[in-house]
Amino acid sequence: MDNERRKNLNLRRLNDTRLNSELRKKAFTLIEQLENAGLKPLVTQGFRSIDEQNRLYAIGRTKKGKIVTNAKGGQSKHNFGKAVDFAFVDSSGNITWDADNFKKLGKFADKIGLIWGGHWKRFTDMPHIEV
Repeated sequence: MDNERRKNLNLRRLNDTRLNSELRKKAFTLIEQLENAGLKPLVTQGFRSIDEQNRLYAIGRTKKGKIVTNAKGGQSKHNFGKAVDFAFVDSSGNITWDADNFKKLGKFADKIGLIWGGHWKRFTDMPHIEV
């Protein structure tokens, strides 16, 4: 994935009017800080419908796969536009889920008053930030 496509996806996903305005503003700040640190963040998801949440909740329970969330529809901050998930793009243009990148995301998120899912003990969610 090239930088232009990544940035366009980030803009489209963060400019979703269903996202909380405080989250949107802080997410743009977070992206800028991560880019200044040499990383290429990619917003993978912002607002998520109740139906989408329930489909994710079913994974690892009634559908094949590893559990990806403990939140049913209506229990996730994504359902209210108050959460965003990230991945990163490496130098080859591939999406990466590198833990070191997420630790940097967490440090920057903490500094600007966002809650980072990497701090959670029960279900660590390193790609996740919320207000």
